[in-house]
Amino acid sequence: MMKNRLIGMRTIKTALVVIISYIVSSLINEELSFALIYAAVICVETSVVSSVKIGYNRVLGTVIGGVIGLIMNYVPLYGGITMAIGIIITIMFTNLLNIKKATGIAITLVVIIIIGSSDTSPAIYAMQRTLDTIIGIVIATLVNMMIYPPDQMRMVRESFEHYKHTAKEIVSEVLLYDIDNGLATLTKELDDFREKYDSLSKELKILKKYDMEDYEYYTQMIEASEKVLIYTEAISLSDPDVKMTADNNQKLTKILAQDMKQTEFVDLDSSTREDMIFNYNLAKLISALEKILRVRVVRTDQN
Repeated sequence: MMKNRLIGMRTIKTALVVIISYIVSSLINEELSFALIYAAVICVETSVVSSVKIGYNRVLGTVIGGVIGLIMNYVPLYGGITMAIGIIITIMFTNLLNIKKATGIAITLVVIIIIGSSDTSPAIYAMQRTLDTIIGIVIATLVNMMIYPPDQMRMVRESFEHYKHTAKEIVSEVLLYDIDNGLATLTKELDDFREKYDSLSKELKILKKYDMEDYEYYTQMIEASEKVLIYTEAISLSDPDVKMTADNNQKLTKILAQDMKQTEFVDLDSSTREDMIFNYNLAKLISALEKILRVRVVRTDQN
């Protein structure tokens, strides 16, 4: 377990990208290109789609950095001032084009070009470094797509299972002990589940390599999981003296596998307004909980 944590697939991919970039740089340049290797290293992403999207943005950022670096090379100012102005302009352009993740690589290229090489004209040097950077981005993107691409469906599945376990615990704490400290944890885990699901959605549109039945299932689970959090939060704000109905108590005892420790129940005729609101929220919570905790039966094709 510790080994997996220390050396994950992204680490291995990054090392592979460095080796490939080193070889490519040696073949196409007289000397090793920092721009090529640096660009390749920082473009290794956690998903195929993010790798392609960010790779595209960084290519655009690279072109911006190359053009600005070239222009600033001809500005007759002290080197440090030229560099500072070039960086400011680069940041402005990447912000305007909403490619902030490309800012770092664009700035790096501006600096590399302004420092330049005394043996080459600024225009040729700028084009060489821009091309090197684009090659590095392409290498990283291809490696991420072809070498053990991240399994987004597995990540969604694991995140959902974790959320389910936590939701059951937090709901029990809120209803039995009126403890709502765990709601922040539940919110965080729902955010993680939603983030993984969003990454899967983006990847599915491009790669279409996952089972649509699985995807539709987790689409429903996202909705149910959000309801669990919403209604748990609502119940945590209820008056401590409210009473639940016998029907809600019976369902909760079954779902949570715990005695709810209720001795007095309320019916519709004797309910106060607070009781009615509480039991309405509780019924909605029970329905959502049943949905996410239900054991899923996966259909298999029979020959």
